[in-house]
Amino acid sequence: MNKQLKQATKNDRRVSLLSRPLELSFIRMMSTFGPVVRIPFIGILVSDGATLRSVLMDTEHFSKTAPGGTSDLWDPILRGPGLLNMSGVDHLALKRKLTPLFNGKVLDEMVGDTVRQSAIELVDKLSSGEKVDVVAHIELMAARVVCTLSGYDIAATDEQELLTQLDRARGLLRFVKLTRKELRPHEVEIAIKELESIHQKISEAYEANKVGTIPYLLKQYEFSKVEVTSIITALIIAGTETVISHLPRFVQLLITGEVIKTTDLEKLDLEELLQEGLRVTVPTPVMLRGVTSPAKIGKVSVKPGDRILLATTLACRAAGGFNPERAMPKELRNIWFGAGIHLCIGMPLAQLEIREVTRELLNRFAGKDIKIVESKIRTGTLTAGYSKLVVQCEPS
Repeated sequence: MNKQLKQATKNDRRVSLLSRPLELSFIRMMSTFGPVVRIPFIGILVSDGATLRSVLMDTEHFSKTAPGGTSDLWDPILRGPGLLNMSGVDHLALKRKLTPLFNGKVLDEMVGDTVRQSAIELVDKLSSGEKVDVVAHIELMAARVVCTLSGYDIAATDEQELLTQLDRARGLLRFVKLTRKELRPHEVEIAIKELESIHQKISEAYEANKVGTIPYLLKQYEFSKVEVTSIITALIIAGTETVISHLPRFVQLLITGEVIKTTDLEKLDLEELLQEGLRVTVPTPVMLRGVTSPAKIGKVSVKPGDRILLATTLACRAAGGFNPERAMPKELRNIWFGAGIHLCIGMPLAQLEIREVTRELLNRFAGKDIKIVESKIRTGTLTAGYSKLVVQCEPS
């Protein structure tokens, strides 16, 4: 790996560490004792990629809904079936009903133009020589997507209102900590209050049969309004922050690693580049599972009541620094989106946004020199990222 790629990796690992320095330093230290480690009062830490995937695939012994799983966090907020808080037969049945509705083609029809227009706005500003805050731009794109899917009339809604709704939805993650197993009553109350506006728009779109929205689409497949509200809320919580965390970090990797400057578009495998970018920038450091029946994870015996912390970031980091030319280890492919029946249903939406922005950047600036002129790391959040990343390219 050349020095530019090494520097790009170093920069991103600093972003990851500073998001929650104490917690992340602690789990990184504990992982040095082995790929599976029992941490008193916290849970069993899994940091090996193959072992982590095996836990995700094992629905007989591990579950989101068992004590210690993610349902403890999200049940009070979702207040209905939303995949984040489900497991077992009910989860599988809902997932089978939803998967055909959240494929790339359907999502492209709904928000593809919005995403592409946002990507074009970004590269147009950069082409003029303007200094552009990539974070602000990606946040606005994500806000447009979230609100479009929820039923807002984007043309009739000012940008500040869109961003306000995005901030409220994103703000829910501030309550999530590695040492916390459930939300406090006052936090649940705040979370529900912050989602009121989006829930109202979902309800209006559902009742008015507003074509081109997720509420309308789900209603056609006989989902109730409560189910629709829970499903969309889960998608917003799980999917939006992935894009906002990842894309500015990926841009940093592409610029500092001189990938944009040295890319040969004819030889580029875009999908492999996107996979490598996501492996390096895994935004959520840990996924949670509970234990439903006695089992072993590696050499560690687990039983019902144990909490399993799947350290996705550590598992992905073990494969090395950012290197677009290296083949992705099979056990890590898409692991940041889960695995098996719990593979994130919001993955196609996140991939659509990431792919379109990256494609526009590479098509417009391949072989050109773009520089980062200012950056500020976001702190106090499990979803590592930048609060500001200002970039500039010499005018064409």
